[in-house]
Parts: sequence; structure tokens; C-alpha cells
Amino acid sequence: MDVASESIGNDPAVTELTTRATTKKSKAAADQALVDKLAKRSPPDPVERAQIEEARKRTKARAPRIAMHIEDRGTGVPTLYPDHSDEEGHQYRLADAFGTRSLQFVHSMLKGLGHATADPSLNMGFGPASPDQVAFNAALAVIDGVRPKDEIEAMLAAHMAVANVVLLELIARTRGAVAGHRYEGNGIKRLDVLGNLTTKFMRTYTMQVEALTRKRRKGQQKIWVKHVHVYAGGQAIVGNVSHRGGRGTAKNEQRPYEREKAEPATRTVSECPAVRGANEEWETLPGTSDEKGALPVTRRRKR
Repeated sequence: MDVASESIGNDPAVTELTTRATTKKSKAAADQALVDKLAKRSPPDPVERAQIEEARKRTKARAPRIAMHIEDRGTGVPTLYPDHSDEEGHQYRLADAFGTRSLQFVHSMLKGLGHATADPSLNMGFGPASPDQVAFNAALAVIDGVRPKDEIEAMLAAHMAVANVVLLELIARTRGAVAGHRYEGNGIKRLDVLGNLTTKFMRTYTMQVEALTRKRRKGQQKIWVKHVHVYAGGQAIVGNVSHRGGRGTAKNEQRPYEREKAEPATRTVSECPAVRGANEEWETLPGTSDEKGALPVTRRRKR
């Protein structure tokens, strides 16, 4: 080996190029293996095919959500534009999606959504966050799906979309903290902070949904009316009925079946009319009296 060959072999630039070429070949081989694996998949069975057809029909019946392209031209303000060339129609579509006629409000919301959904990891923290077109259009789809009726509802919908983006990121970081850190020292502190933030954003999202529901209901309470049949002689009570003491009625209160206690259902023997004896024709037995003593003997008919 001559000196030139030895110097070329020790050149860091040559080593880097060789490593890149090897890595590229390995990646190409892995991609080809994946392509071959996907090509060997079997077609869907009849049940899955039927579900796919139903899902296709339902999806096509839904209105398409609004979406935009984001192009970062290095000026710090990304350029937004639709797929088609009808700019005026797109402005109307945006105004309708945000429930407003103010284009200033629309542009302000789009600018805020662009910053809120940008991905700072693409620039490694050395510059402004790069626009994330997927996350941006996902937030737009949420707002368009809520169908806000005014600017307040549009802001609530935007907050819900952004809270979901942060919530998913916190959940991913929490899982990483659980898997990559020991439960001691800084690991416990990191997991505690991430867990608390995740819980707060979950509650915040729920509160936002409830606030939107209350606003649309305008504070009105729903009342369910049920038909109650009350027949003659009956009584009906409207409202909640509770029994004190667990069962029956409270002390010194009269139960419904005791209200007619003063008028018993059966009469005593003394109140009954005279009855005919077994061996008598029309002679009667005297009724019982309140006086103490033996009962009188009944007179029998002489044969």
C-alpha cells in the first residue's frame, strides 16, 4: 500500500462518505424487505370487506373539512394557501368555519394556530419552530367540525384543538419518563411534574367541552314531562318524595292505612242483629252484653 492510499483511507471525509453509502444501502435493503412483506398480504375477508364498504359510504357522506398548505419561506411568517385557485371562495369558507364575518379575526386565529401547532423539535431549538402542516390542518378540522356560531365558540374550539395537541405530547413524555427513569430522585420529580400537567390538561379539555355545551344551551335547563294518571279518589305528588327514618313515617305521624282506624272494618257481636239457633225455628239467641257473668241459657222449644 502506498502513502497516497494510506492517506486516503485515513481521511475523515472519505470515512464519512463510506459510512453514508453503507447506511444508504442498508436502508434501501430494509425498504425493499418492507415492500416485499406488504406485497404478500392477503386480501380482506368478506366481513372486513363489508365493513370497509360501509365506512366508505359514511365517510363520503360527510362534508370535507377545510385544509390549507403551509410553506415556510424563511421570513418567520409562513405562507398559507388553499388547494384551488378560488381565493375569494376560500375566504368565505374560512369565515364560515370560524363562525364569523371578520377576516381580521380569521387571520388572527390562523396565525395563532400556526404558532401553537408548530414543531420546535425540527430545528433542535436553534431557531423558530417549523410549521407543522399536519397538526395545523388537524386543528382546522376540529374547528370546522364544531361548527362555531360566533367568535366565542370558535375560540373555544381552537383551545380544545390546541389542548389536545399538548395533551398528547404530555402523555408521550409521561410514558417516556415511566420507561426511561428510575423511581428515585429526579426520576420521581420528573414523573410527578409530567403527571400533574397531563391531569390538568385533561381536566382543562373537559371544562372546555362543558363550557361550549353551556353556552349553546344558554343556561336553559331541560325539563322532562311525564304523563301521570290520577284516578278518582286518588292523590298525586309532584316532586321528589323521600321517607324519613328509612321506612314508614316519622314518629307522631299517621300512616295512610291508619287514617280510618276510628271506623273499624268489622263490627262486634253486640252490634250484630239477633241470630237464629240451630234447633230453634224463629226463637233468637240474645246477643252478648257488657255485663260480667255467665251467658243466659237459651230456651229450647218443647217437643
